Amino acid sequence: MRIYRLITLLSFIFCFQFSFAQLDDALEASIINVQKDIVGKLTGYVPIKGNKKLSSRASSSERKIVSDYLSDYLKQIGLKPKRNDYNVADKQGNTYKGSNVYAILPATTDSKEYILLGAHYDTSENSPGAVHNATGVALTMYVAGQLNELEDRSKNFIIVFFDQQETNMIGCRMFVDKLKKDKMNVTSMHRVDYMGWDIDEDRAIELLASNISLESAYRLESPSPVFKRLVSTPETRIFSTLGFENITITAELKNGDNSPYVHQPSDTYTTVNFKYLAATSNIVYKVLTTMSR
Repeated sequence: MRIYRLITLLSFIFCFQFSFAQLDDALEASIINVQKDIVGKLTGYVPIKGNKKLSSRASSSERKIVSDYLSDYLKQIGLKPKRNDYNVADKQGNTYKGSNVYAILPATTDSKEYILLGAHYDTSENSPGAVHNATGVALTMYVAGQLNELEDRSKNFIIVFFDQQETNMIGCRMFVDKLKKDKMNVTSMHRVDYMGWDIDEDRAIELLASNISLESAYRLESPSPVFKRLVSTPETRIFSTLGFENITITAELKNGDNSPYVHQPSDTYTTVNFKYLAATSNIVYKVLTTMSR
């Protein structure tokens, strides 16, 4: 009987702590309101400018519309957007032209250290790219706005939206190369992808980190299950090769809880779990807030 009572008590405490750690309704609603608008415009669910609706953020014309939209949005949340334009050719003679959109959110104290938060904004051809990766853009933009409202930041932040991830990760390569050339002291990179599908409703996230400290930071702030990703990604290898500590935050890929529509025309706005996106956005915000103290 005592064992049964103890199990019941522990179960109650666990459930209480778990529910207490979740977002309250007002905060969740405010995050969802912001992110629905962003994802809706990036996926063609609603017009992005005038009557213009996007079909796929793969063509140069649509990527230009998106880069302008991201620049305008950064201005709206109080940041000064910049462009990392590039026009390069690979060894096979293929040329790549695009633009990474970014902004520097300065520390409120004297600091030479930078924390990067980013997501790619392009898609594969013929895909609206909702889960992959309009949700990552929406998460990054929401967190950027919240970080800008902090009264004290001991670190500088780089908010970046990579172009042409779907084309040999050219945008990512060009921006990381710029960071090295500019000799910027980036202490950690946080990359968000595949963040909008949660069919089992457990709000689990998956992490691929270059060190245990970064992974632990997210585990401490997450009220939901956290899984360790065992397979590296090309982007993380680019970061690591150039010496940057980094972490990738994704949906629960390990157990197959990821959108089956990625890279397809069916990766649409209506498939996004916005409550899951909001919950993960809050986790990322808490981690970066702690790191900025």
